[in-house]
Amino acid sequence: MSCSDDNPESTSVNQFTDPRDGQVYSIITIGTQTWFAENLKYDIGDATSVCYDDVSSNCFTYGRLYEGVAAQTACPEGWHLPSIDEWQTLFDYLGGTEVAHVFVAPFGEQQGEEIGFNLLAAGRYFASFKDVTTHGYYYTSTDGGLPNSYKYLTFKPEEFVSLNATASSNIKQSCRCVKD
Repeated sequence: MSCSDDNPESTSVNQFTDPRDGQVYSIITIGTQTWFAENLKYDIGDATSVCYDDVSSNCFTYGRLYEGVAAQTACPEGWHLPSIDEWQTLFDYLGGTEVAHVFVAPFGEQQGEEIGFNLLAAGRYFASFKDVTTHGYYYTSTDGGLPNSYKYLTFKPEEFVSLNATASSNIKQSCRCVKD
């Protein structure tokens, strides 16, 4: 792991300030991609995004949960919701989907150095709030193949990441942003 920006295959951590609300995010470059190293916390200002259990401090810890359509445009200018292929590129860089859960988790290390991606088990909202601390669900920009649906990533700490699920846009899930 290196903090040098000279090598596009390096890993480095910096910060980005969202001009819409002043929220400061840690960002990380892994391979050739630059990602938020935190879940998106931007308040869209309507019911399409919420804090887990409707408790504002949960937004600080876990980020907001977004409906699928809202997730598609929630990232700030210059950033976007990643596609399944962009997640796969990240996982391939880290050794493949079978092992990526180890590296993207909080305090995940590669060759003895912390990576800093910090994927969280932030739960979701589907008729009620579910699965905080046990599962993370992350919308992608990839169409789900069904009306009003999107593919999403499932993260279960210490067990797996999966890129093969589809959710109705009405379900509220987490978002990560990747640089354009």
